[in-house]
Amino acid sequence: MIAFPANIKSMLTPRLVMVVGLLMLSTLATSACAVQESNTYPVETFSEMHYAQSHRMQEPPRLAPPADSVVFVSTGDASQVLNVPDRRERTYNPEVAGDLYRINCSVCHGVTGLGDGKATRHITSGSSFYATTQGTTYATPPNLVESAATRMTERDAMVGFVTNGAIVMPSFGKLLPEEDIRDIVNYIFDDTSGLSH
Repeated sequence: MIAFPANIKSMLTPRLVMVVGLLMLSTLATSACAVQESNTYPVETFSEMHYAQSHRMQEPPRLAPPADSVVFVSTGDASQVLNVPDRRERTYNPEVAGDLYRINCSVCHGVTGLGDGKATRHITSGSSFYATTQGTTYATPPNLVESAATRMTERDAMVGFVTNGAIVMPSFGKLLPEEDIRDIVNYIFDDTSGLSH
């Protein structure tokens, strides 16, 4: 056996540990690069086993398509298919419109549209944000029944007002689709089963 001096032996031991560590690290790094990463899971060593015929019994049963199903066929070119109408409307239903009004408008304008909703005292409060920034209180929400009686021909203007909002009133164009806004306005002007009856 070869005898090394003590100082050489003490220098070889840390270097030997470092060399062995680097070899192990490089072996681990090269083996990690060989793992396939293009399947269902990020790291899947034997991905082909999941798709082998011998593993078909582990798959759920496949359902046949319905007997009367047809293959998708395009209805025409893009200019015909993507033609969106300017105004979306639906048949006016006073019950649906009344629900839309109660959910979105009655908190300020009141259930009967007289401008006496539960939020009115907060809107007209002297300590509201509007009052503290403008130096004056905000007016009470308008009486919609009175507005409909004096402006029966201005439905489109009312649709624009509801869509775009005002200082305190939110912009419902960002909250509701156009047909819902038209239903609410029709409900306000409806003199048989809406607010104006």
